[in-house]
Amino acid sequence: MQIRRFSLLLAAVLGFATLGPVAQASAAADPGPALETPVATLAANLECSADLADSAKTPVLLTPGTTESADQAYSWGYRKVLREQGHAVCVIKDLPASGTTDMQVTAEYVVYAIRHMSEVSGGKVSVVGHSQGGLLNAWALRFWPDLAGKVDDIVGLATPHSGGLFGDIACVVRLCPDSAWQFRPSSRFIQALIRQPLAEGPDFTSIGSDTDEVIFPAPGATRFPGATNVQVQDLCPGRLTGHMGQLYDAGVHSLVMDALNHDGPADLRRASKDGCSRWWFEGVDEAKMAAGVLIVADVLKSFLDVKWVGQEPALKGYAVDG
Repeated sequence: MQIRRFSLLLAAVLGFATLGPVAQASAAADPGPALETPVATLAANLECSADLADSAKTPVLLTPGTTESADQAYSWGYRKVLREQGHAVCVIKDLPASGTTDMQVTAEYVVYAIRHMSEVSGGKVSVVGHSQGGLLNAWALRFWPDLAGKVDDIVGLATPHSGGLFGDIACVVRLCPDSAWQFRPSSRFIQALIRQPLAEGPDFTSIGSDTDEVIFPAPGATRFPGATNVQVQDLCPGRLTGHMGQLYDAGVHSLVMDALNHDGPADLRRASKDGCSRWWFEGVDEAKMAAGVLIVADVLKSFLDVKWVGQEPALKGYAVDG
């Protein structure tokens, strides 16, 4: 009798052990909500280096922020230097309406990009986003479960994961673009995003600056529950790094590369402090950098040219309880 009970118990344990990974694999493969944006549109806005299929290093996706094109934000800095270091790099070339529309839909560009890059490269990819670009990356990882198994690192630069008061200021007259409503700390978008940590798997680093003139208050605005949340001043005390400055700042770059080049998120004990002695990181094309970060006119034009609405876009069904 005792032998039989032991046999039954052993069979049950082995059965659960066998079913466990299958169930987990099934959950990991869940594609999440269907994409609203036509695949052809998503594909046309993704640009990848020719070595994506055979790069020896982890490919990196760069997602631009509001009013930024990938060329303005990355061509002279991160894209250039990552390519020189042997990474295949893909960029989302432009956000729809310069990133002023519903971010729930815009995030689909990230979903498509990660899936495409993982399929072509045959492995995991890392994603880096500036400002809204980081929000789009986080939203994609938060609500499309299959992406967790395809991503190594997710790094946000100056990303208002917890919302920023600039959203409240932009919407003070109760009329502003869709994404401005969603940037507010009290928005349904932000509350849905941070309601739970991201799925296990990717290492998540959020980098902010105490002197960011757009994403504030610091450090709370850039915090994401469960992520490694750091300020560039934690590495380089007294650093004066603004919002656009995080695209070229050498201290920020040290943290980004520490995350991308090691297992786990960025580690202040390990990250090089060499960047603290210079303004922009090595390899930056200074002339193109100056042209890229001076986009104040583009910001104003983008907000004047789009439809202003009187309320935040409704949450998609998948985000209401997810």
